[in-house]
Amino acid sequence: MIYTLLEPKHPLIHTKLPEFVDSEDFERKEFQDSMVESMKHWGGIGLSANQVGFSHRMFVMGDNDNYICCWNPQILSESEFTIPIEEGCLTYPGLFVRIHRPEDIYVQFEDENKSIHNDTFEGLMCRVFQHEMDHMNGIDFTKRAKKLHLDMAKRKAKRGKLKLKRAHGKDMLKAAS
Repeated sequence: MIYTLLEPKHPLIHTKLPEFVDSEDFERKEFQDSMVESMKHWGGIGLSANQVGFSHRMFVMGDNDNYICCWNPQILSESEFTIPIEEGCLTYPGLFVRIHRPEDIYVQFEDENKSIHNDTFEGLMCRVFQHEMDHMNGIDFTKRAKKLHLDMAKRKAKRGKLKLKRAHGKDMLKAAS
């Protein structure tokens, strides 16, 4: 099942999610499969449950056929050294903002069988894990950006939308002639 993305102003996007507790009729595997399918559909490399309307403390991350599903994740430690990278978010299509985040993290999470995993992430997966953790803590990635970087990114996204609109308009004119 493909889930619909919530709008950026939806309250669930800005709500800190409580620890997930299973109920007898809830199937973790079925839910996370739909989350992976939704993430693929929307073209992401990470998706938090609250981005698609669920208050489950869970997210998926990865690409191709290599996915990790994290239930009740925690960041146990992080490096002091931070690196800036432009981040995007499925909740904000076309917006890419320069964000500073720790270079590596040590984490803990549960899988679909409730087994506990401890792992160290660096590089892109480190970035995605932190971004998705922010979602579950009600933190929008635009809040991590410096105002100057956010303003520049918004202008760039707006220009991109205008170009797309103009290109789409030209295609419509060609189709009509």
